Amino acid sequence: MSPDRRNTARRAEVVRTVLEEIVHTSVPVITVDSLQDSLQVSPEAATRIVQRLVSAGLLVETQAGTWVKVST
Repeated sequence: MSPDRRNTARRAEVVRTVLEEIVHTSVPVITVDSLQDSLQVSPEAATRIVQRLVSAGLLVETQAGTWVKVST
């Protein structure tokens, strides 16, 4: 079995940042580019993050490539 090559510390940092900036605060608009820039992740990782937040019901796409936080 090969060792896990993921940087778990970096991944945990990204998760914390997503929770703080997107889930717990009111970031008005989210795009893959803005998420990529703020988290310093690849476009693919930013896309996966957005997809997971949409699946969790936390974001909704308002126009192509633009998401907003769902009001509670």
